[in-house]
Amino acid sequence: MKLTTMSDIAKEVGVSVMTVSKVLNNKPNVGPVTRQKVLDAAKKLGYKPNMIAKSMRLNQTKTIGLIISDSSFSFFPSVIKGIEDCAMRNGYSILLCNTNGDYQAEKEKIELLLNKRVDGLILAASTFVSVEDTEYLKSLGIPFVYAIRIPVDESVDYVANDNYSGASMMIDYLVRTGSRKIYFFNMHSASTSALKRLNGYRKTLEKHGIAYDDEIVYKLDHTIESGYAHAKKLLSYGKDVQTIFCGCDVIAIGVMEAILEMGFKIPDDIRVASYDDIELAQYLQVSLTTVSQPKYEIGVKSVELLIERIHNPQKEPQSIILEPELTIRKST
Repeated sequence: MKLTTMSDIAKEVGVSVMTVSKVLNNKPNVGPVTRQKVLDAAKKLGYKPNMIAKSMRLNQTKTIGLIISDSSFSFFPSVIKGIEDCAMRNGYSILLCNTNGDYQAEKEKIELLLNKRVDGLILAASTFVSVEDTEYLKSLGIPFVYAIRIPVDESVDYVANDNYSGASMMIDYLVRTGSRKIYFFNMHSASTSALKRLNGYRKTLEKHGIAYDDEIVYKLDHTIESGYAHAKKLLSYGKDVQTIFCGCDVIAIGVMEAILEMGFKIPDDIRVASYDDIELAQYLQVSLTTVSQPKYEIGVKSVELLIERIHNPQKEPQSIILEPELTIRKST
């Protein structure tokens, strides 16, 4: 998506860029007819004043806009703390917006933060990950960094954990400790994180000589309710389920609740493993074996990368991939 400039409007109307600038900045010495033509052309071409670029020419607000899918979700507090701590050390404050994972809400929050004249954006677990979405962000002329979830167009700044490696190390552990048929309750494949975790699951099974079986791979909503409903449905069929790997801890919590409710024991009857290591994972009725993302460090690195971009807008995009760790608990 190409950003409409004052030059584009000037060509459309047949006037100088100076005249367009006067109109858009509500300056005098422009006739009413010409003024209206410029305003009509700006609306027609979808012109949006680049408040961030203007702010940076004059001064910096020393404010970072943080858009996060849901700060109440127990995965994010450590990420937010890392962002806040690093921002404070560098003299920046944070404006936080929740989107509840809603695409339209995220777009509205981006525009809200633009109007607040933040110096840059961090998009944590963003739904704005398509090529078109990234092009839209580029067109706004504001520095931005993706955190946690990698966009389809990877030629931008982002910080994430190694989702492939994390899934791979978990499957390797499960197979080495006796599991062969491992059901996978993954997140929806529209998520780049889900795709990389699926690839790690698949390739590691194959490395151990276990054929990939699409029939035991499920794509679930990122909720406790979804994990609970799918596990209960699966177990009600009477199938021999011995191991379930979940694409995230939230799904795993629902899965474990269903297993225990139906009279099975964890891990004696069914082993459960997961990904993320949210704070609640260690305090469940049966503590959860999971892949631990370096959440605080993701927050810190995101701010450092964004500040670099603010001070050096022309530098090459950077990708920072942090290594997760295997956290073994009682569920396996």
